[in-house]
Amino acid sequence: MGELRPGQLVRSKAGRDAGKYYFVWEKLDEGYYGVVDGKYKPIEKPKKKNIIHLQKHNYVSHGFVRDKESGKITNSDILYYLKKAVQAEG
Repeated sequence: MGELRPGQLVRSKAGRDAGKYYFVWEKLDEGYYGVVDGKYKPIEKPKKKNIIHLQKHNYVSHGFVRDKESGKITNSDILYYLKKAVQAEG
């Protein structure tokens, strides 16, 4: 599947959250990523997901990446960027 990067849109393929969209927050262990949605999985407690349970999308939110790198990202920002990303992916 290849590496995922922060701000990349992913969709859960397995588990109770199957079908739910997230942004990649960070790489954790080999094959695991922390994902956030700004509401149920905030930046304070990212969800740990196995890469095989994530459907990769090519969409990367540049606003998310910019805000995360500056340290000024909030959960409400993530909700906003996620809504835009899902609409863009259609």
